[in-house]
Order: sequence, then structure tokens, then C-alpha cells
Amino acid sequence: MERVTGGLPESPGRRAARIARVGARYGFGFAFGNRFVPRSRKADPRKVGTRLRLSFEELGPTFAELGRFLSSRRDLLPPDVVTELEQTTVAAKPLPSAETRALVERELGNTLERLFLAFEEMPLRVGPFTQAHQAVLPGERPALVVVTRTGVRRDLLALRPMADLTRRRLGDRLPLDPSATVAEFAALAAHRRDMFFAAQTARRLREMGDLRLRAPDVYRGYSTGRCVTFEAPADPAPLEAERYREASVALVRLALAEGVFLTDLAPERFATEGSLGEIWLIDPTEAFTLDPERMRGVAEVLAAARRGDVDGIVRSLPLAGSFVAPDDAVLRRELRETLGSLGGPLWREHSLREAREAGLEALRKGGARLHVEVSQMARSLVEAEGLGGQTEIAAAAEAAEVTISRHRDPIYVAARAARGLAQPDTFSDYPRQIHALLDAFKDGEVEVRFRHAGLDELISKVDILANRLVFGLVIAALILGSSMLGIFVKGGVQLIGLSVFGLIGFVFAAILGFLLLFAIIRSGRL
Repeated sequence: MERVTGGLPESPGRRAARIARVGARYGFGFAFGNRFVPRSRKADPRKVGTRLRLSFEELGPTFAELGRFLSSRRDLLPPDVVTELEQTTVAAKPLPSAETRALVERELGNTLERLFLAFEEMPLRVGPFTQAHQAVLPGERPALVVVTRTGVRRDLLALRPMADLTRRRLGDRLPLDPSATVAEFAALAAHRRDMFFAAQTARRLREMGDLRLRAPDVYRGYSTGRCVTFEAPADPAPLEAERYREASVALVRLALAEGVFLTDLAPERFATEGSLGEIWLIDPTEAFTLDPERMRGVAEVLAAARRGDVDGIVRSLPLAGSFVAPDDAVLRRELRETLGSLGGPLWREHSLREAREAGLEALRKGGARLHVEVSQMARSLVEAEGLGGQTEIAAAAEAAEVTISRHRDPIYVAARAARGLAQPDTFSDYPRQIHALLDAFKDGEVEVRFRHAGLDELISKVDILANRLVFGLVIAALILGSSMLGIFVKGGVQLIGLSVFGLIGFVFAAILGFLLLFAIIRSGRL
């Protein structure tokens, strides 16, 4: 558990030193050397997942969330490490009531007594980045106030130098780049703590007619970048088991049809108003929206997997923002084996978790890599399935077909093209770019480079042949010169029956020949 001490908060530098000490305790001291702590003894590499999980849990909620973030990268990390990281759990403690009061009053510019008729100091939901409090606004309007938690920025600042140090010492031995991974995690954490975006997401959800979930309205006068206030049901009640099934289906369809998904599907985010009321998504914070083209790529991948089309999956992965190696023979073989085990007439019996684990393992073995947002969406789909307790792969396939049909609709394509052409930014930069290109032509500063992957080997071979030819000519010249000196030169100073001047020239030419041979050998072109 995270240590809570009195007085001033821990600085990022002290926090970084504590990360190193905890890492050394669990066998990762070799990554830091003697910079922060002495070298630790060599640990068992087979238990790296367990040691990572224990170190994250000891460092607190932010690091536990980093562990869960890493567990979504089955396309990069070994299965045993990912399975262990998925079990990372740390119960985040609520912020002290005085700290919560000070944060809300500072953000909203008034005291709690003047802002709310009632404000529950005990939060309804506590997460690693945010926590939610029930409140009552003037006019007896029930509300939910979500605030960002303190200390997260300190943890992220401490993580960056540790990741850079690990990359410098172990970068070539790790399956992922620590610095890039921490940067992605920091960007996702900042997004999850952005209450302005949470308010925009809530308004977008309210505009969807077939959501099957009630999205709350936002009280703009009570919302800032670190604090957002939503409307709440008058008589909230927890969902029953069968209602969670409805919420699960709605969340799967929302993710694959609209590209909106939540990263923390805590049960406290849902409620009903009355015994048979509609399902409320009372806390829509920490949500993400996927780019339409990337969402279409995800849908194409799911549809191709449903058909058992390996070529379709490989073609659609780059559309979803994923990386596919130029030589994809291994990837195709792994995907073919995976589809053979999951496909066929019994594909509906498999869960989204099984399909995700098998698919990402095939990508890892085939050298492919998912986009970070797509990997987070896959994790959200699995959590949504777990929320309802039933297999939702059929709902996911139906939502993917809806997305594909919409993107292939000629009316949608024409409307999207019209929206792009109507934006002034589409053409505003073209005159400047053309003017810069003409200036470069006028000044003679245009440089055109051609690169052909097949020419490098040919050039190398031609270079080797040319060097060997030159060396052969030098040897032939030496032989001819020595022969002529021995035959035609009879007078002058003689040494061992040869002309001294001819012998000096012969030795000098031999030295030059050896120097040329040495230079060619050093260049590796012989």
C-alpha cells in the first residue's frame, strides 16, 4: 500500500529514489546501477511478472494503474507477465476531506456551504485518478461532483527519469521502450483527468438516440478542468444482475459503433432511478473516443476475424493504427492458427477475453503492434463483458457490422467529404506551401533523393568487384614492372644483379600495393 505521511508531500526526486529502492527490493536494482541504490542480487527471471506486480502495488494507485496499463499490451509482453499484471490491485484511499474541500472551493471559487445544499464528504467512487461525491445543488437538484486526485502528477514526474535510465541501460533487452511507454501512460492519465473532455463526452452521449443508457447533463457553472458536476437521479439504486447485462451490451455497442469507451468500469458508475427505471451512466468521466478511421479499422479486423479471413485482418490492421512488419509471413501463420482455434460455427461460444488474448498473442509472435488506444479499447471491451457476466462476442460482431455499413454508405462518404472541403483549414495552407516550393526551385535548394531497397546490395557487390579489379591491376603492374627491370636494365649501380633505382621503385610500388590492400580489407569490401 502507498505510504501516507504527514507534512509536506513527497517531491518527485524523493519519489524517484523511492521507486529505485522498491525496485531494488524486488530484484530490479540492476536497472538503476549505483545511481540511487546499491546493485541488487540477480533475481529469478521466471518471476518477473510477480515481482513487477508487487512493486507496483507497494508504490501506490498510480503505479498499480501503470501495471494494468501494461497488462493491456499482450501484443508486446509475454503472457505470463501480462497475466500477473492483470491481478494488480490497490485500493485507492479517499483524499482527506479537508483536501477535497480546498480543491472544490479553489476550482469553483466559493465555499462548499454556498455552492451546495449538501456535499457528501465520503466519496461514492474512488479511482486512481478521480473520485466522485454526491451533492445537492440549490433547488434540491441532486448532483454528482467528480474531482481529480492529487499526487498523480508527482508520480508521473518521478516515472520519467526512471524510465529514461532503464531505457539507456536495458533498452535493447526489453520488449518495449520504457520511455515511450511511460509517455503514453502519462498522456492517457492526463486525458482521464481532463474534466473538460469528460463534460464534452457527456454531452455527446446525450445526443445519441439509441444509447440505451441515460447520460447525465453537465452543470457548466459548477465545472472546471479539475472538477465537473453532473446531474444525478433523484432516487438512485444499484443495478441488479440482469440490468448489468443490459449495461454490458450497451457499452460494447457504444465502443464499436461510436468509438466511445470507458477505461474504469466501476459498478458505482451505474444506477437506476426506482425499481424499473432506466439505467443511468451517472459518472461518464475517464472516457475515450476513437478516431473514426481507426474505429473503422477495428471493425474491419473484427469482421475479418469472424469470417476467418487472414488477409482481411492483415490489410485492416494498419487502418486501425497498428504496425505490421513488411515480412508478414509469420503473422499470417499465427493468425491462421488462432482463427482455426476460435473460428468455425462455434465462434459465438468464445468470450471477448479469449478472443483478445489469443489474437494479441498471435500479433506478438508475428511482430505486429497495436495502437495504444486500440489496446485500451480491447481492455474496455473485456471489462464490459465481465460487468454483465455473459459472453458478448455476438454483440461486438453486430456492432462492427453496423460501423462498416455506415462507413461504406455513399451518403456518409459524400457528407464526410463535404465536411472536409467546407473546412477553411483544408486549403488555407496550400498557397504558403506552393510559394515555399517555388522559392526553393528558384534558389536551387530542391534536393530529390531516390531510395530503392534492391539497389543497396547491387551497389555493394559492384563496389567489391571494382576494388578487386583495381587491386588485381596493381599486382599485374608490379609483376610487369619487376620483369622489365630485370630484363632491360643492365648498367648503373647494381644490387644483387638488379638496378638500384628499379629496385627502389619496385619496393615503393609494393608498399603502396600493401597499403591499398589494407585499406580495402578495413572497409570490408574485399
